[in-house]
Amino acid sequence: MKKIIVPTDFSEQAQHALDLASEIAVITGAKIVLMHVIEYAKKQTTFLGSSALTTMGSLSTGVEMDDVYFIQLFKRRKAQLAEILSDPSYANIDIIDKILLGTPYHAIEEEITESDADFIIMGTTGVNDWEESLIGSTAEKVVRHASCPVLTLRKKVKLMDIDRIVFASDFKELKPAYIHIVKSIQKLFEAELHMVFINTPGRFNNEREIINNLKNFANENDLDHHKIHVYSHQHEEEGIVWFTEDFKMDMVMMATYGRAGFSRLFDHSIAEDVVNFSKKPVVTFNLHHITK
Repeated sequence: MKKIIVPTDFSEQAQHALDLASEIAVITGAKIVLMHVIEYAKKQTTFLGSSALTTMGSLSTGVEMDDVYFIQLFKRRKAQLAEILSDPSYANIDIIDKILLGTPYHAIEEEITESDADFIIMGTTGVNDWEESLIGSTAEKVVRHASCPVLTLRKKVKLMDIDRIVFASDFKELKPAYIHIVKSIQKLFEAELHMVFINTPGRFNNEREIINNLKNFANENDLDHHKIHVYSHQHEEEGIVWFTEDFKMDMVMMATYGRAGFSRLFDHSIAEDVVNFSKKPVVTFNLHHITK
């Protein structure tokens, strides 16, 4: 892992995301891009500067940069980033901070490409917080479209807290990119992998056949340190969340492809619902968009 993107709106959840990214950076040597977007609709994303710059980076933004509001807002955000990075706990971590002008989702999408990011870690308030901000509805769009894995979290979590990861799928016709990500995430957290098939009325399967499929999948892909489960529920998304709670999982991992692709994989809305409802961190990756 070489680069991790951490979007921030300076919320508590965003701080939790940065702290976890910092732990990962220490053990992997990854660089962190800490980015904040000053929202401005219908404009291309523009780099304004960072906490290390003395002026606003670009003036060709289409926004009147002598406008008092934008000047003061930029200065305030710049000071907030500088305060975060002044924390001694980040002293030995390579963190690049950026202030961008644009819409949050598009700015994150462009940063993934520009930075060639391997991972996004971002906070989310979940379904009980109706305030729309960078950390909120934007998380759903990132989960749906990001070209690299996305880890979302609501509460503070440390690497050492992740011992049991639930891996939800149907375990059929999964591409090598999927397996590579699953193994990489498991290795990163040094966790036990709990493979679960959510048995719903709409795609009901015989339990013996499910267990055999899961065993074959694990053997064919050389999965280590794992257990298999079949969990019955009327809906896939609720089944994943309930299994996580019932079996005391520490993290959820799932892939999406969308109904237009492999219908056997979870669609975008299911992944978004799991992100919104899960009290545990969720790692998602969209195989339609994964490029490496």
